[in-house]
Amino acid sequence: MEKVLKTQNSKDNSIRYSFIQSEVQFDSEKALTYGIRIEGLISGKEEKSEILDITTSCEKAEILFRLIVHAEISPVTLKDVAEDFINS
Repeated sequence: MEKVLKTQNSKDNSIRYSFIQSEVQFDSEKALTYGIRIEGLISGKEEKSEILDITTSCEKAEILFRLIVHAEISPVTLKDVAEDFINS
């Protein structure tokens, strides 16, 4: 089950960023995980990318969300940026 905790638009309103909470089952326990979805019109083409279940840390995921929004990351580069953040 997904729940959008927060949304924010780019300065020109062409891209929407969503901060997502999901509930996942790990063996016999449930856990909350966090992810990011980016949707927008890029060069006249509708683009969408999402990475769910990035981390179980709301704080870490929110830091990543703020960085992505601030830098106005596009859907195309979301996965690379998230990978670099997680590996740092």
